[in-house]
Amino acid sequence: MLREFESNILKNELFHKKQNLLLAISGGVDSVVLAHLLKDAGFKFSLAHCNFQLRGKESDDDEKFCKDLAKKLKVKIHTKVFDTKAYCTEHKTNIQLAARKLRYDWFHALINTEKSDYLLTAHHANDVIETILINLLRGTGIKGLKGIPEKKGHIVRPLLNFTREQIEVYAEEKKISFRVDRSNLEDKYKRNFIRLKVIPLLKGMNPKLEETFIRNTVHFRQEAEIVTDYLEDRTMDLITQSPGLIFIDKKKLKHEKHVNSVLHHLISGYGFNDTQQRNILKNINENALTGKRFTSPSHQLSIDRNDLVIKQLSQEPFKSIDINSLADTKKQKFITFKKLKKFELPENNEFIVNNKNLIFPLTIRTKQTGDKFQPFGMKNFKLLSDFFKDQKLDSYEKENCKLLVNGNGDIMWVAGYRSDERYRANSKDMDLLKLVFIGEV
Repeated sequence: MLREFESNILKNELFHKKQNLLLAISGGVDSVVLAHLLKDAGFKFSLAHCNFQLRGKESDDDEKFCKDLAKKLKVKIHTKVFDTKAYCTEHKTNIQLAARKLRYDWFHALINTEKSDYLLTAHHANDVIETILINLLRGTGIKGLKGIPEKKGHIVRPLLNFTREQIEVYAEEKKISFRVDRSNLEDKYKRNFIRLKVIPLLKGMNPKLEETFIRNTVHFRQEAEIVTDYLEDRTMDLITQSPGLIFIDKKKLKHEKHVNSVLHHLISGYGFNDTQQRNILKNINENALTGKRFTSPSHQLSIDRNDLVIKQLSQEPFKSIDINSLADTKKQKFITFKKLKKFELPENNEFIVNNKNLIFPLTIRTKQTGDKFQPFGMKNFKLLSDFFKDQKLDSYEKENCKLLVNGNGDIMWVAGYRSDERYRANSKDMDLLKLVFIGEV
């Protein structure tokens, strides 16, 4: 195994013996065997161990084991203790995501302070299989079939050619001791379930499962590059940008031969999920009215007359704005106004109102408990919360939807969605204004 390990590093130019390496070590068989291989092959490296304090004394024993291993191998070790549960509570995330975030942030900081050339992890062939199966379940497309790259940026995984079984056999032959994380034997986590339940069944059908997956990932990566080149070429033709905004040509997108894949490539990186992508595409194909908005955790996509417009969401909480005159509209970036010579039908993001019905100061604000208005076309009042429910708005959209409130307290316009029947304008009105909703403040 040592000879094959060295040969693969040389063949694929992963790193060389003059470089400083940082090995992420847990104390488990994979990372411990990798540490011994590096030592026996003559590479310069140090160890980095995270104690997430999730398994009580076992976590502390893992840390001690790694420190003892560092002494035995005569290499430097860096250790870090994390209050992982507190981090989860503060950031409202799960244990797995928290641990990954904490360890990689620390690893990258260590790379800089220790002037390491690469961070090494002990992922192996079985990890590739597990990752591909998880990606298939998530629906990540061809990108998810590429598995785990052997080298990407500062991260190198030099054990991908070896199976878990080969690593364990090597540890037994060389009498290498290691720690066993009992949580890896529980099938309540998705990856563990695949490892413990699914893969043994697949190996019953194909005893050379790891070999097959490794071979296939080579083809998948090459094919994914071809697809990516095509999608990047289409992106160049479909997208224009201005400061803070991305415009996707709606007409061109609609006539794309592979419109589903192209749209996924264009917007998935901004956090929009598959359901939203289907609804966006449906809106485009049916030539629905403009003004429809979709919100991801980080961005908002608005369907305009000619484009899909994407912008990053503001992280600051919205504060209400008072407008003391029409001239005041120039002091904010929420609505603009235009005087009309005659009545015209408004788009979803427009509000036509008789100027004489405006009572200043107007207020732009978000919803409050008990808010109600008389939706255009209805005889009765409706709670704003019920209106939002009918519109199937998500929680972010509800919290950030802007209301235009008259000086007498009437909600005149739920911006981008519906105006109030009491402020209906028609062709007989002479002094008309068109207010246009242009997005976040």
